[in-house]
Amino acid sequence: MAKKPMTKSDIIDQIAKDASIAKVQAKAALESFIGMCSKEVKAGRTFRVAGLGSFILKKAKARKGRNPATGELIKIKASKRMSFKASSQVKDLLNPKKK
Repeated sequence: MAKKPMTKSDIIDQIAKDASIAKVQAKAALESFIGMCSKEVKAGRTFRVAGLGSFILKKAKARKGRNPATGELIKIKASKRMSFKASSQVKDLLNPKKK
């Protein structure tokens, strides 16, 4: 059975515990971090977090697609999305070298 994913509430609890601060302060810190990340990426700037990775803006061009239910051709609008690229430390943690 898969473990349940960590929620925002779980993250706030863990930050409060690790930093020995109140949950209200931990929530404010997390929301500030999320806000900074979103603002920077929306402005087209890379948001780097040392030891974790980089959040970047990716643009998808408009394209043609197909409605799977009817098979009809449809136009898919151009869009923007946030992408994450893990740092080398995270990659090494996830893929340890075998001896």
